Amino acid sequence: MKQVLVYLIFALQQDATPYKPREEFEVKLDFEFRDRATMDANKLEYNQTQKEYERSRSGPLPYLNLNLRVLKPVPEEVRIRVIANGTKTVLNKKFDMTSVLKLEMGYTDDIKDRISTYEYTVYYLTADKKPLSKVVVMFEEGGAYFVNGELRGKL
Repeated sequence: MKQVLVYLIFALQQDATPYKPREEFEVKLDFEFRDRATMDANKLEYNQTQKEYERSRSGPLPYLNLNLRVLKPVPEEVRIRVIANGTKTVLNKKFDMTSVLKLEMGYTDDIKDRISTYEYTVYYLTADKKPLSKVVVMFEEGGAYFVNGELRGKL
């Protein structure tokens, strides 16, 4: 019971973190074309859907990376915590706020189908790991993407 209460308090604290102001950061989409790894012709995949099979046989496909850069660094923000799809911590360390944070999203079709990462939440933390602000980049199934809840475009 005590652990559940601590978890709820921690979850509510995470949600109370304000968005980083729009003029303090920029998010750029970086597209490139990559070949999807081909599967072994002598290997049979039982759980593979028709869509996955077709994807494995195609040529170069659009692959998306996000470049997140802080334009106006806040002196108290010295650490970052990056969470993918709301659950998995990808990065948690001290970070030079003047450098560009490169986050891999994956193939655009996989993002739309929710196979690869479709959401990143970047928390900017103090030296004692308290969140000061956050940036949330989320892609919907239709391809529309939002930054801090604001529609920015479509894949």
